[in-house]
Amino acid sequence: MLLALAAAAPLPAQQPADSLPPVTLLYQNFPNPFPALGQDATCLSFDLATASEVQLDILDLRGNPVRRLVPGAGLGPVLTPGRYGRSDAGGAPCDPRLMWDGRADNGRAVPAGVYLYKLRASGVTQFRRIVFRGRNS
Repeated sequence: MLLALAAAAPLPAQQPADSLPPVTLLYQNFPNPFPALGQDATCLSFDLATASEVQLDILDLRGNPVRRLVPGAGLGPVLTPGRYGRSDAGGAPCDPRLMWDGRADNGRAVPAGVYLYKLRASGVTQFRRIVFRGRNS
């Protein structure tokens, strides 16, 4: 397991103030492996305990950057406390800004394989593993 230091980016929280997460935590993506079950992308989600600069990156196993999700389209560098990625019951299953479709920042499909995703926020750095089965097209 890899661990490191942190700094991160901004978003509006998806939860009422009385249900703010007590800790900053990166969850396992779903589905994993992907593509799977008719889903061409995987959902990344995390909890943010305090307002913080946030970075959420996809890396290859050598630690080289593949894709940056936060800051990114619609997500600034500083986020408020809350739960990000998965929605409440009845909502969309995943915030589309936090889905990865197996493409690099340049839009090209990456090879099938194991990738890491790294959350840096609130002085914490957390990693998780993604298994990407590759794209058929």
